[in-house]
Amino acid sequence: MPSVPVPVVTLAILLLLLAKVYLSRVSRHPGALWFLAGCAVVVLMSALRWSFDLPLLRQMQTLAAIGLPPLAWHCFASLTDTPLRWRHIITLAPPAAALSLHLFLPAVTDTVLILLYIGYGGALLRAAQRGEDRFVLSRLSDAPVTSRLAFIAGGFLCFSGLTDMAIAVDFSLYRGEHAALLVVVSQTILLPFLCLGILLPPRNAAPQAMPEAPATATISAIAIEEAQRCTQLEALITDRALYLNPDLTLNALARKTATPARHISRAVNATRGCNVSQWINGFRIAHAQRLLRQTSSPVTAVMLDSGFNTKSNFNREFMRITGMSPGEYRRAAPDNEEPDSGMRQSPPPAADGSLPG
Repeated sequence: MPSVPVPVVTLAILLLLLAKVYLSRVSRHPGALWFLAGCAVVVLMSALRWSFDLPLLRQMQTLAAIGLPPLAWHCFASLTDTPLRWRHIITLAPPAAALSLHLFLPAVTDTVLILLYIGYGGALLRAAQRGEDRFVLSRLSDAPVTSRLAFIAGGFLCFSGLTDMAIAVDFSLYRGEHAALLVVVSQTILLPFLCLGILLPPRNAAPQAMPEAPATATISAIAIEEAQRCTQLEALITDRALYLNPDLTLNALARKTATPARHISRAVNATRGCNVSQWINGFRIAHAQRLLRQTSSPVTAVMLDSGFNTKSNFNREFMRITGMSPGEYRRAAPDNEEPDSGMRQSPPPAADGSLPG
């Protein structure tokens, strides 16, 4: 049967990917680990079910399939500001209803699974579409990866739901003659994108100078308020050196500045044209620039002293904001009277700790 080898190969690749994620720095994202583990269990049940077609295996496959979508959603919803009560309801109620329908009305199981996968997948895609600032409990340095993983998980669930729909139609019209082929094709298409999406780093944005503020002639009262809020936040962040905390989250930043997270996100997006993670990294990179100019500390020490905890993220953000690597910047700094000019993500603190006027 052609579908048996493919799920087995898929399972092996998922297990290797799971081990790689666990042993790498991506293990800071427990959602990725749980999601990959859940996928591995579902693929294992699928491989066993298509190999032996025993009633018990069919039941176990269905149970695993019911559990994967809420597991994926909960992994990422736990990093948002969704109220705990609603998070529990959304995590438990749909799968409980699906399980009840499966036990008492097994004929609707396929339809229920399709709705479950597309529903949770759509919710994850919507959360990811709202941007990195949606994940207020994720470290700001990890927010881009968290958002991307949520998008990948949502796409995976929606694709799986559509595949289940195609298989259900095949069983209805052709008694499942093409079901095995559909399983092979869907897994062959999906797995490479899943692996590449998780393992490849985010694409770098082109270096650009951020605007100091909107033009006076066109800004509204709301824009003025947002600009003032952003300036006040920058003063607090600078005075307290909050950006040097590598574990800083949007939620923690909101508590320390006594400003709701959504207000911070809105002010930064409107005034600085970037998300909160990029905004904070602008302060960190400015701090790193000063250390590279004024000290002989190794680049790794500069990275750690500036609030970064991974060299890849530090190098990526440094290149995005300055257009050069830290080593290149240090070599060029003595010949540059104003090394920071035109390279900022947002107005960073000056050497004396004050914001530029």
